[in-house]
Amino acid sequence: MRVLVTGGSGYIGSHTCVQLLQNGHDVIILDNLCNSKRSVLPVIERLGGKHPTFVEGDIRNEALMTEILHDHAIDTVIHFAGLKAVGESVQKTAGILRQQCQRHPAPD
Repeated sequence: MRVLVTGGSGYIGSHTCVQLLQNGHDVIILDNLCNSKRSVLPVIERLGGKHPTFVEGDIRNEALMTEILHDHAIDTVIHFAGLKAVGESVQKTAGILRQQCQRHPAPD
């Protein structure tokens, strides 16, 4: 299964990515690195035993979301992307993610 993990280089996201990789899934990480560091990516690969695809970008970028969902034929999304202020994070990202997933349903 191809899994998009938004916020995948953060603390919770990175641990999830390791588990997904260890279980044989293809992982695409989308993160803008505002609350995490690129240096975690080799650790995810080493612990997961498989190379994840990394896209540096922001979930609020609708064109980028469309491109990722189309180019990687995503089967499912795990959403961990967030800003420090919970209200701002939910208001600005959940709607965009929901809208993009509706436009690009999972293939049969």
